[in-house]
Amino acid sequence: MTGRAVLWAGPLLMAGLLLAPTGQAASFDCARAAQADERAVCADPGLSALDSEMGGLWFAYRELPLLMGASGARQDEAEAFLKERAACGDDQGCLDKAYRTRIATLKDQLRQGIAAVASTEAAPGELPTPVAAIDYAGQCRSLGGRFDPDDRPSVLAGDLDRDGSLDYLLDTAALECEGAATAFCANAGCRIDLALSSAGFRPVTTTGGAPSLAQQADGLEASVWVSDEQCPDLPADQTCWLRYVWADGKLQQSYETRHRLD
Repeated sequence: MTGRAVLWAGPLLMAGLLLAPTGQAASFDCARAAQADERAVCADPGLSALDSEMGGLWFAYRELPLLMGASGARQDEAEAFLKERAACGDDQGCLDKAYRTRIATLKDQLRQGIAAVASTEAAPGELPTPVAAIDYAGQCRSLGGRFDPDDRPSVLAGDLDRDGSLDYLLDTAALECEGAATAFCANAGCRIDLALSSAGFRPVTTTGGAPSLAQQADGLEASVWVSDEQCPDLPADQTCWLRYVWADGKLQQSYETRHRLD
């Protein structure tokens, strides 16, 4: 299996805390909030948390590679949500419903998108025990949330470290943590874990979106779209990506810029 990626998004047998900074909702700056809906979101911790979760999911959804031909529709959906939110004004019940509907829609779109790029190759029947033991449930419960024991992250698998065994790239974007909106996704994206067999599957954790595995001339590469802050002086038409490669017998990481899909 060395050097070959198996893209898998099916159900599997199976930390960093992501919180919105003070005064900052995920999708806008509360210091500049002018409209009634924006002020209501910033004033209510529950709505602010939902906004933060939605922002993280939107971060992942915007750059999902298979959606390159659908960027216009994607933007239309975002604008439709903003109009719906604005129509709520300062009605907290209306805002709560709008956010929860949008979050559910984004999670469904992410699931469908990841499944659409899944390989037709046979996937392993279950994860190695250390990978299955990564404690997403504990991360949720530590924030007072409720975790569905049947919920699983999306997974990409391939032999990144060239040892003949599969390594795993796990994406928490579609995970649910009822009662703790920012457990997995917040301002800078969602929790992404890379678990290498040569490291005993101890996860290397980052925050971002649109994780991918791709075969390059010099071996397999894992990529995660990350916050623009990781790439200083980033041009407006480009995005920042974290790259993981195996070189000189160890995991190497670097940042690169790529043209924005939207």
